[in-house]
Amino acid sequence: MPTDTTHTSGNTAGSDADNLPVMLYQNIARQIREGSCVLFLGPTAMAAKQPDGSYIPLIELCAKHLSKGLNLTPGEEESLAQVTSTLRMRNLLSDTMIIAAVQDFFQKAEREAVLHPMLEQLADLPFKIIINTSPDDFFARYYAQAVRDYRFDYYNFRKPTPDPLYTFGDDAPPLIYNLLGFYKKPESLVLTYGDQLGYMNKITGAQHERLPDSLLAAFNVPRFYLFMGFDFEDWRLRILFDALFRNARNNIQPFAYPLKGEPDAGPHAKVFFQGEFRMEFPKVDMETFISNLLVHFQQLDGQASGDDDTPQADVLILHNEATDEEGCKALLSHLRPLKVRTWTLRDALGAGDVTTWVRQKLDECQVVLPLVSADFFDDSNPALPLLDEIVRRNNPRARFLVMPVLLKAVSMDGTALGQLKTTRPLNRQAVFGDNQEDKHLADIAETLKKYIDTLA
Repeated sequence: MPTDTTHTSGNTAGSDADNLPVMLYQNIARQIREGSCVLFLGPTAMAAKQPDGSYIPLIELCAKHLSKGLNLTPGEEESLAQVTSTLRMRNLLSDTMIIAAVQDFFQKAEREAVLHPMLEQLADLPFKIIINTSPDDFFARYYAQAVRDYRFDYYNFRKPTPDPLYTFGDDAPPLIYNLLGFYKKPESLVLTYGDQLGYMNKITGAQHERLPDSLLAAFNVPRFYLFMGFDFEDWRLRILFDALFRNARNNIQPFAYPLKGEPDAGPHAKVFFQGEFRMEFPKVDMETFISNLLVHFQQLDGQASGDDDTPQADVLILHNEATDEEGCKALLSHLRPLKVRTWTLRDALGAGDVTTWVRQKLDECQVVLPLVSADFFDDSNPALPLLDEIVRRNNPRARFLVMPVLLKAVSMDGTALGQLKTTRPLNRQAVFGDNQEDKHLADIAETLKKYIDTLA
């Protein structure tokens, strides 16, 4: 079986229980959270569970499925390129039939395969770019199942398309890009050795047929990279590295990790990757690396691995329950990852006089979020009589922040809230109305997180 590997880039210091520097984990986790880390999934990263509890790469299972009756050696029957090339050379199957057989295998796997749980854990991390070198779209399914926005695309070496002009800003959803084709688009598949040669000629040849420049440009800036499931002995990996990082070799420092129980890269491969790409080979297996990375990521997000759920702040949300409840719920969903305890007027039920309850919460809370719309200023809003007092108490440096959230477009001029410079979204754009509510709410949550972190 090929060596499964993970590689990361970054400078490190310190050490951890697994002999990998703590700062490396922290740096990677921080880069992932900031959207500056790229995930590469190698051909063997997509592994399916077997009856004995082990995991075998789908590519290898597909090769073994097609190799029946070919009398190949165990090493040969694990290579999809070797098997498909043999079928073609012996005139046992036409190119069309080989492609159809591969498609049938992956369609069945889509229904039945149980993938390694590490993949779903990785899909929960906010990568902005995911490069998949397997012909499936299984990683994208995790995003679809979680109802998360994403873009899926693939390279077709037989029929390259114009550059889609990808962007990777804060507003752009993650891109999941199949580097070696997509099994549902048969003309894009890279299967036989002949396909591999044609593919390499295209990505290293004429500019208009290469990989999209907008994608390659993303690798020209310093980023962190995680490479998982690659065989260092495969000559194609060397050409891929050269094509992808042609202008960025000084911006990366990869680290390689083998799958637990699998052999490390050979001495020839180590010399090449260390010499050309400054790659390091720590004595840490892939599963340990991912497990510890997830712990550090949770700690970075204020979700420490212990059982301490003590909130860092109490937040009082004031809104018109009759008309703006959906907006309140949307905001609460974005605040959920924060270590805060939230209160709304609904919590005042059964607590006696609502105005008295609100004043009590003002003494207990560190953050007040008025959700502003035209209906917020309705006389039925029990918080309205306290608005002047709430605004006077605003003093973020003294652990009391009043941050009006402009839920729907309305002028706050002439009201007490109009005096505040803490209103969000910035420039007094409304959260709802321009189809960017998720972006606005995420920005609000991030602003609150930064403020709450100063209270610790």
